Amino acid sequence: MIRFDNLPPEIIQAMCTPMHPVLSPSPSSGGLYIGSLSAANDSELLASNRVTHVVQVLDAPWAPPSDTPDGVDRYPIPLLDSASADLRPHLEAVCEHIDRSLRARKNVLVHCQQGVSRSAAVVIAYLIRNQGMTYDSAFALCKKRRPCVKPNSGFVQALREWETLYHAPRPGMPRRWTS
Repeated sequence: MIRFDNLPPEIIQAMCTPMHPVLSPSPSSGGLYIGSLSAANDSELLASNRVTHVVQVLDAPWAPPSDTPDGVDRYPIPLLDSASADLRPHLEAVCEHIDRSLRARKNVLVHCQQGVSRSAAVVIAYLIRNQGMTYDSAFALCKKRRPCVKPNSGFVQALREWETLYHAPRPGMPRRWTS
């Protein structure tokens, strides 16, 4: 549970803002956004930002169904925000989905409940795999764009391992998960 009484004002403000751009749309690529469940449920916000693809990283009965008639392509990842939750089996496929969507000039929102841990972990994984960033630089970019991001310790460990796969000693030859 997140306590608000000890958070700086900029963190509280970020958590109250449903969605933040991480990578802005360009003529050759869609934009990548990170946010909360409230952003994913706000059809006007999605439409005003031309978000047509949503990656929802939460395991909750109130999550929007992936087959909604609103024309938004939803990619569900049922995952709890727990240090023991295994993020790794989802990373390759979700990064490919995000990359394919962005290359098709579609704007993508990655969200979880609050837009703090799970969604940040997925966006950081994408930045490591597809943008060639290190964990530290990907985290810093996410934190700059959405100051409240803070992946849980289990996700950080998985992302550090993920980083070694894409920043292997042999340049240009990323290794893949072996399990």
